[in-house]
Amino acid sequence: MQYIALRLLGVASTAPPIVKARSFLHAHGGALYTASWCKFYLCILGLMPWIGHSSVPPEMFLLPNWFPFHPGRMWCHARMVYLPMSYLFGSRFVYGGAATDPLISELREELYTTPYELIDFGITRHYVADIDNYSPLPAVMRVIQNVLQVYETSELLRPVRDFVRSRGLKFAAEYMKAEDLQTNYINIGPVSKVLNMLSTMNQSGCGVDLLRHVGRIDDYLWVAEDGMKMQGYNGSQVREK
Repeated sequence: MQYIALRLLGVASTAPPIVKARSFLHAHGGALYTASWCKFYLCILGLMPWIGHSSVPPEMFLLPNWFPFHPGRMWCHARMVYLPMSYLFGSRFVYGGAATDPLISELREELYTTPYELIDFGITRHYVADIDNYSPLPAVMRVIQNVLQVYETSELLRPVRDFVRSRGLKFAAEYMKAEDLQTNYINIGPVSKVLNMLSTMNQSGCGVDLLRHVGRIDDYLWVAEDGMKMQGYNGSQVREK
């Protein structure tokens, strides 16, 4: 994610720190072996198709509240990150210029050890580098994710999936809107803040709601002695004037 951020900020692919970082990434299998949250952003940017990411179904919110896997039973931060992730996954949101942006084409070449067009992303969902695999995926979770992948890709299940997904997306959109209004667009934390903002753009374009989101970004940022910082929470809005 740091590599991509630097390239998006204009650092050249030939810059020594980028070359060194790319060698490190390739030595550990390339972007196919990054962790799931990074894969999520790869999908958003058009650097990985959504088939390469495990299912994040918004229709989980439609389950009865007593159901063990209902997102409402999650810790608040996990729930409020799952919410926009499920919306963006369910709507298959991708950066609109991905197909023609030369930087995206360059990154597709830089991030992988195999030519992008030859990768079977559907079989790479569980890949993760050993150095990042702090909590190996339990066998039961692997089975559940594989079942969900069948649900995501089956043509036989498409009518059912489309029916419940449309309702799940509607619920997620309304839930995010409620949080935006309740928190005056700052949201509960920076991760969900960015994803809520992308979801808003996907729903209503560059309108008033998106501008309100953009206007609250500074609440998470400050400049310290060693550079720009971003808060991991929304609980410190004290500023020096």
